[in-house]
Amino acid sequence: MEIFRNNPNIDKLIYHKRDSIPNDTLGEYFKKTQEDNKCDKMINLCESIETKLVLHPGDPQYQDSKEERRAKCNKNYYDFTLELGGFPDVKGKTGELFFAPHEEKQMQKFFKRYEGKFVILWGLSGSGRNKTYWPVHAEYIWKKLLAQYEDVIIITVGDEPCRVLELKMGIRMVGLAGLWNIRQSMLATKYADLLISPDTGLLHAAGCFNKPKIGLFGHSTIENVTKYFDNDYSIESQVACAPCFRLIYNAFVQCNLQEKSFATVCMADGLPAQRVFTQIERVIKDHYDRKAKPEARPISAAI
Repeated sequence: MEIFRNNPNIDKLIYHKRDSIPNDTLGEYFKKTQEDNKCDKMINLCESIETKLVLHPGDPQYQDSKEERRAKCNKNYYDFTLELGGFPDVKGKTGELFFAPHEEKQMQKFFKRYEGKFVILWGLSGSGRNKTYWPVHAEYIWKKLLAQYEDVIIITVGDEPCRVLELKMGIRMVGLAGLWNIRQSMLATKYADLLISPDTGLLHAAGCFNKPKIGLFGHSTIENVTKYFDNDYSIESQVACAPCFRLIYNAFVQCNLQEKSFATVCMADGLPAQRVFTQIERVIKDHYDRKAKPEARPISAAI
């Protein structure tokens, strides 16, 4: 509902309470909903990505080899969704978000205070451990960025539980997890100079705008998500199990974990801190090359 709010292409939203309709009656319910609302066409996207391109543990193909899973699942989510919706010839689309004037005004006012700075918006976590970038890596990167670039501001966002991942390091490290709602975080991807995030809704939101973004991919791929995004600098995990194209409910049962940290191997070993830091530096360099501001180069080459 928050994602669809203010969308001029939607005439009506019908909210359904979770588990209010038994699974075995969903077909009948959807048909009745179509009839009651006099719809010419119904597009059912239930389990359209999950279970079809991100395999469920109960699906026999979940146990297929990595090569077989890649052949089935390494498809762009947007192209695939349009195909399911009856538009197989429409390719290369990304998402759209619509914000009210007062939302835009408030976010513009917030970012006004950082004018002339390089603002990094960092999404801390997605829906599972496999969508959380290893905190030790993140902390190393944050400290190194703030030490080497005097004009970098880092804003961390996420839900309330993500607050434990935030690092308080003075005025250039701003923790807003649990304080901003999802719409504020999504809108901020339009105004920040760079968005860094695992495969989450925040990354998809960033795909609606042309600002640079770095997706940190473990179980999925650039092909799946950011293939058509403008200014995409995303990177994929480089370990044997990634990408797995699997729907992870319980990483402790389903994933390879580091023995001491219990971080998923794909997000820790497969995306080492220096590799991510180097990619961030690439974005910063491209940013200032475009703006021709040589004075904004690194203030130190050592940490």
